[in-house]
Amino acid sequence: HHDRLLRGRAGTVQLEVNVVGRVIRELSRQEGVPGADVQISIDAEFQRMVRAKCEIGTSAVVLDARTGEVLAMATQPSFDPNIFSAGVSAEQWREWTQSRTTPLINKVTNGLYAPGSTFKMVVALAAFEARVATHTETVFCPGYMDLGDTRFHCHNRHGHGWVDARAAIKVSCDVYFYEMARRIGMDRIAAMARRFGLGVPLEIELPGARAGLVPTRAWRQSRGHAWNIGDTLVHGIGQGFYQITPLALATMTARLATGRAVQPHLTRAIGGQPVAGSRAEDWPSLGIPERDLRLVRDAMWAVVNEQGG
Repeated sequence: HHDRLLRGRAGTVQLEVNVVGRVIRELSRQEGVPGADVQISIDAEFQRMVRAKCEIGTSAVVLDARTGEVLAMATQPSFDPNIFSAGVSAEQWREWTQSRTTPLINKVTNGLYAPGSTFKMVVALAAFEARVATHTETVFCPGYMDLGDTRFHCHNRHGHGWVDARAAIKVSCDVYFYEMARRIGMDRIAAMARRFGLGVPLEIELPGARAGLVPTRAWRQSRGHAWNIGDTLVHGIGQGFYQITPLALATMTARLATGRAVQPHLTRAIGGQPVAGSRAEDWPSLGIPERDLRLVRDAMWAVVNEQGG
């Protein structure tokens, strides 16, 4: 991304020489311009630690939630790009391309996955914005929801009983989010997801990073299939047609933490000058009420800090 900045510009010298190649005089000279120093946000020691903890077939990315700076990004297995400067053997190339663990793909920016329950906070915020639910309203979870002749199960087959928004996130109650999705509709869920950086291009300075997919009814219909209410329910718990990168999920979480449209980026400064986005106040507000964000953050805290989370 910063290749031209780093390269600088070569200088030129025009010389007059005689027939045997001896320099007679210098006609003109244009001095070269050295490349700019680019400071990136990766913390080298932290990067080594994160990489060491990644198991084969996994990836991890850590952002500064206030600024969007990438502090560490690792994917396993990986490869040494310096090998390409000397040429890669056919055997090595076959090993890389045929491996099920996809060592040539940066899974953080190009791996596409269903987000599952990590998506439920977006559904809750969409329900509050659409005014189809309040913070304190409860939904009864018997362990399933029946829709026509189809039964949609909760991960807890015994049910969670009456749960409000905070409790539903804390215990990850599927039935609560089936009900919220039914009330909201898929298109409003998708609109909220895009505000949180899901299914849209992110501004990270890496070529080929994938935007992923957050489906809508029109997207499904354009492929010759009708969208039905059952599809909406499944997408209310982060399953279905979603294709989300780990980087997008980290961005979503940074936006939940700050309430701002944080973009992930690797550049901290160019030529000693901080780039835009290196301060929290550089990012615009998402326009989500602070009380809604506070509830969701509190529920996320409860997931890992309270009994039953």
